[in-house]
Amino acid sequence: MAPNLEAGEPVGAVLVFRDISEHKRLAELTHQAFHDSLTGLPNRRQFLSDLTNALERSRQDGARHAVLFADIDRFKVINDSLGHSAGDLFLISVAEKLREALRPGDKLARLGGDEFTVLLEDIGSAEDAAAVAQRVLRTMREPIELRDGHKVAARLSIGIALTSPAKTCDDVLHDADVAMYEAKARGRSGEYCVFEPVMGVRSAERVELEMELRQAIEHNDLEVYYQPLFSTFDRRVVSVEALVRWQHPLRGLLAPASFIDIAEETGLIFALGRTVLEQACQKVQEWKDLLGVEVTVAVNLSARQFQDPGLLAGIGEVLRSTGADAARLCFEVTESLAVDDVERTNQVLSSLRELGASVAIDDFGTGHSALGHLARFPTDVVKIDRAFIDGVETDQVKSAIVSAVLAMAKAIGCTTVVEGVETESRLCHLRGLGCSVAQGYLFARPMPASNFEELFRAANGRRLGRVPGEGRLNAARAPSAVRRLPDLAAVDDASHFPATAGIA
Repeated sequence: MAPNLEAGEPVGAVLVFRDISEHKRLAELTHQAFHDSLTGLPNRRQFLSDLTNALERSRQDGARHAVLFADIDRFKVINDSLGHSAGDLFLISVAEKLREALRPGDKLARLGGDEFTVLLEDIGSAEDAAAVAQRVLRTMREPIELRDGHKVAARLSIGIALTSPAKTCDDVLHDADVAMYEAKARGRSGEYCVFEPVMGVRSAERVELEMELRQAIEHNDLEVYYQPLFSTFDRRVVSVEALVRWQHPLRGLLAPASFIDIAEETGLIFALGRTVLEQACQKVQEWKDLLGVEVTVAVNLSARQFQDPGLLAGIGEVLRSTGADAARLCFEVTESLAVDDVERTNQVLSSLRELGASVAIDDFGTGHSALGHLARFPTDVVKIDRAFIDGVETDQVKSAIVSAVLAMAKAIGCTTVVEGVETESRLCHLRGLGCSVAQGYLFARPMPASNFEELFRAANGRRLGRVPGEGRLNAARAPSAVRRLPDLAAVDDASHFPATAGIA
């Protein structure tokens, strides 16, 4: 039937085709060039473009912007211990949390690795930028659940830099990066910091200190000091803690707080930790012949050491090379480190005890765990942080906390050590609460090995036995520090100890 042209019926159709696959491929390539393939966020190139445009506008209209530079604390530890797939999942989760915390107009990017940046346009002041950083840190408090039930806390260090007409892109990013490292140096527990010019000087000093620390490790210039632990009932030594010191040629004797963070960030902590363990094990062997007794030495494990897959193999190598008995070692990990990944903690602590060593939870009470965590870990010793010991003799709340930890530790067969005992009145109060082992300046400061030997001889060990008043411990859980240590002659006055060198 012929179409009715007057009625406007169509008589045919014209089809026009255009191949847009090349256009789509170009769009995809463009997106890939300016976005991170893992998180989908803009990458460094896109961020620098956005920042460049923002700086150009600010020169025209005087608007002020800010850059947040965020770095995940101890991400390498997570990546190494749980695997790269878990590390990738962790980064994706962090990116999602960052999106939740930011305002609609804020521009989030992943620079690479575990570094993220945020461009805050038309920001009113440094306080406004700090408020955004605080919101980000609050959002990160909830642990991220990964595969196999692992829960890992995402702790960020954030640096903040404000723009100015005279600053380039590189200037702003550099300032934010410097401020981020300043925040990290303040505690690695989720901090932010606004850039100040003086920080640039400190940043250069940190770079110089890193080079000097590397040389000190290579040349064996680090020395292990020893701080004894004492029975609160008769002041006899029950064990000793190994604490690294660095005799810097210009800055004098440096305590770990001056260089441990740098060692952690650069990976120097592995060589440093091995040096401390080797020196401690060598002293254990020397003291067996020199003092006629076997002394147990406590050695601290840092976060990166604890998460290192080669930790146990490395300890085994040191034990074989020095001939030391693992039963003479007590490995200390901080509470906050222990609760970051409970499953990993249990595996490592159990393996250390299978070697024959004891394990201790250090700084207990300063992390975000509950007393119930004590029962979950294969622990021999709990060290109550000095924050709860300072003023405990007059503070009822602190006294109650110490009593609760003592009761819990006793119930699960752990020995409790109180740190920071500096006065006789504090010692008497703690002894009344049932504390049996203490450490602090009242007894002795950290000292070179020769001073410790002198102190040991002055006390004149008489016999082997457990700490008086400790009660009957489960033999499987009782720490070596209590099971097999010399009973030294009581010293009633701390002034009887020889003068000691060193700092806390």
